[in-house]
Amino acid sequence: MTREAFWVNTDSRSFIDEHLLVYKLRSTPAFMPELDYVAEINGRIVSNIMYSKAKIIATNGKNHEVLTFGPLSVLPEFQNQGIGKALMYFTIAEARRLPHNTFIDFS
Repeated sequence: MTREAFWVNTDSRSFIDEHLLVYKLRSTPAFMPELDYVAEINGRIVSNIMYSKAKIIATNGKNHEVLTFGPLSVLPEFQNQGIGKALMYFTIAEARRLPHNTFIDFS
């Protein structure tokens, strides 16, 4: 699904590798399976979002643990319909409910 979601507009890139990122990310300790969600329409998976842990190191050397999301994939025929946005908002709310303090609130 992820490969198909990013296969459009290949004129601007020489390769598509988001699907490989998904495959590799799921086998790392940083991957957060509790925030790996899909959206379905009539039983068909049309979108996926996943999160992982990351670290930002400030210029003073202080570490800040954060969550990152991505890739956020939506099949081409379902893009620009708000599915990805809805999945993102839903999972951000779910991330805030988790028992950790690694989510940076940019709102």
